[in-house]
Amino acid sequence: MKRINTFCVALILLLVSSSFGQITLRLPGMGTPKPAQTAGATSSNRQMVIDDGFTFFDAEPLQEYSAAARRQVGVGWHLRSYLRMFGTVPNRSGFSLVVSKGGRQMTKIRCEGTAYRKAEDPVPENRRVPWDDYLITNPLGCEKKTNAIKETGKMDVQVFFFDGDTDQEKLLRTYKIDVREATRVRGLATVPVVDVPHYYVQRHAETAAAILHVRPVRTTNYYRMAGDSDFNGEVDIYFSISPKRQVDRLKHLSTRCSVNGTPLRFPGPTPYSDQADTRSMRWETAIYTDRIGAEYKKANEYMDEVSFSQYRVRLPLLINGDAANNRLGLRDKKGNWECSVRLDGEPVRTFRWTTGSNGLPVPHPEQASGNINLHHDSYLIEAEVPTGGSFYDHRLLPLPNDGFFYGIPWRSAEGKAAAAKIPTKGAPYHVPSR
Repeated sequence: MKRINTFCVALILLLVSSSFGQITLRLPGMGTPKPAQTAGATSSNRQMVIDDGFTFFDAEPLQEYSAAARRQVGVGWHLRSYLRMFGTVPNRSGFSLVVSKGGRQMTKIRCEGTAYRKAEDPVPENRRVPWDDYLITNPLGCEKKTNAIKETGKMDVQVFFFDGDTDQEKLLRTYKIDVREATRVRGLATVPVVDVPHYYVQRHAETAAAILHVRPVRTTNYYRMAGDSDFNGEVDIYFSISPKRQVDRLKHLSTRCSVNGTPLRFPGPTPYSDQADTRSMRWETAIYTDRIGAEYKKANEYMDEVSFSQYRVRLPLLINGDAANNRLGLRDKKGNWECSVRLDGEPVRTFRWTTGSNGLPVPHPEQASGNINLHHDSYLIEAEVPTGGSFYDHRLLPLPNDGFFYGIPWRSAEGKAAAAKIPTKGAPYHVPSR
C-alpha cells in the first residue's frame, strides 16, 4: 500500500493546478508521430514514448461489509498507477491499462491524464526549454476501485495511450509486476478473526538501477512533487531501497566523491559542505500480522512489514560550479565519477557514472540503445549496495533475470553485471511467526 499524507497531496494538487490551469487550447489530431530520441544530451520532443523512470505501480486492498461476519472483509485488490508519456497530445487524452496473468485478462483501467504543451505555456521562457511535451496521470494516480483482482503472483501490465480526439489507442510498454498478499488478523488474542489483507508489488529488481537528474533552475523534481528547493541547478539521484519500516526515514547523509580515482574536497563550512539531502518520494508498503506463535496468542499480534521506497538524494553539487557559494560543479570534472552517500561513516549506496566532454553524464548503454526512456537531462546510473547490505537495507534479493523498471530486460553487459552484484539480506518477503 502506498501512503501519501494529506499535506503532500495538497501540495501536489497545488503544483499541478498552477502548472496547467491556464492551458485551454485544444489541438487537432496527433498526426504522424516523430521518431523517438534518447533523453539526456540533446533537445528533443519525443512522441508516444513512455517515461520508464516515472512509472510506479501500487496494489491497494479492496473491502466490503459482510453482514454475516458483521465486519469489513477483503475482496481483493486494485491497481493504482503513476504514468508519464512524452508527446504532444490533445486534451482528454489518457492511458488504458490491461492487467493479465498467463494470457488471461484480469482487469482493464482507463483514465484521462493532463496534457502539457510547451507552445501553450503561459510563461514565455518555458516555451523555449528543450524538454518534451508530455501527458501525465493526475497526482493521485490512475485507478478503478470497482475492478477487484483476487489473484496474486506475476502479471503483465500493458500500458496504452488513447487519443482524446479520436480514441485511437497505441501500446506504449508491457511491464511485469509481482503482487504479494499479506494476510492479517484482528480482534482479541483469545478470539482472533481474519482482517482485510494488505497487498504489495515487490520491487527487489529495482535496487541496481538509479536515476541521476541534472535539474535546471526553477524546475520540479523528477516526479513533479512539490516541496523541493528549485532555485539552483541541482544534481539529484533517485534510488530504491527496502527499509524495515517505511516510517523510519533515511536521514540526511554525507557525501564522498572521486573523479578518475582522485578524491574531491567539498568547500565550505561543515557539516553542510558535503551534506546530501534526502527525501522519501514514493513507497509501497504492506504489514502482515498473525497469532501463530505461542507468544502472540497472549498479547499483541505478530507483525512483519514489507516496504519498498524510492528516495531522492541531492548531492552537494551544482550543475555549474559556484565559487561564491562554495559549491563544486558537475561540469567541472570530466571522467569517471564515484559518489557514496553515508551515515556515521557507513555507506548506504555508491553511485557511478561517466561525464563526457560537455560535462554531462554519458547515457548508460540501456538508455543510449533506447531500451529504456527517461526524462530529459536524466540518466540511468549504477547503484552499488555495500557488501552484505547497508544498515538501512532490511531486505535485499538479487534478481538479474527479472530486469528493471518493472521487468524491462537488461540488455547491456554493464547492466547485467550491476544487477548480479546485489547481495542477499534478510527474508525477501513477509514471513509468519514461529
